[in-house]
Amino acid sequence: MSTRKSQRVDRGAAGNSSRRSQGMISRDKGGATVVSTGISFTGPATIADTGNGLAAMDVNARIEVRGSARNSRVFDVVTSAADTLTVRPALITNEVAGPSITITRLD
Repeated sequence: MSTRKSQRVDRGAAGNSSRRSQGMISRDKGGATVVSTGISFTGPATIADTGNGLAAMDVNARIEVRGSARNSRVFDVVTSAADTLTVRPALITNEVAGPSITITRLD
């Protein structure tokens, strides 16, 4: 008789997170934080999210973008919708969605 437990774990397609947009919205002391692999950047001043998590960033909010190869910096929000932000300064460089990007509201 064996005392070992079976270590087999079955996971269906729902357990495969590589096919889903990875998005999360949380609130902390600094405000809202959005983490997503669906965030893209279009110059000169647009940030978009396929997961529609950007509504947590209000107009006139100061945000910090981290994880972007070309657009990691602090911006001020000019317009806000669930799927897009227009920001200033208008220094956005085009970048497609893919890596995990974190956007945090600073105020």
